[in-house]
Amino acid sequence: MTPEITKVDTLVVGAGQAGIAMSEHLTRLDIPHLVLEKQGIAQAWRTGRWDSLVANGPAWHDRFPGQTFADTGPDGFVPKERVADYFAEYAQRFNAPVR
Repeated sequence: MTPEITKVDTLVVGAGQAGIAMSEHLTRLDIPHLVLEKQGIAQAWRTGRWDSLVANGPAWHDRFPGQTFADTGPDGFVPKERVADYFAEYAQRFNAPVR
């Protein structure tokens, strides 16, 4: 559960790859913040992309620090559903304040 924030000085818009990465950095620096997402973490990857879409680069390149794509080799291209799951898993690791 995300803690209730009544005042915030730092706002991240969007819980896609960049928004989740920024939230992780802010969390690590102990900077209170809030991530706003209109549909859910990486929802655009799930519903707004071609079914055949894969990540732009190989898994070794498109991963977050400290987390690999467990079901894809380093040179593999990750399917869109797995990318979306990966973003959500990463956000859960540090309890990203996504609303």
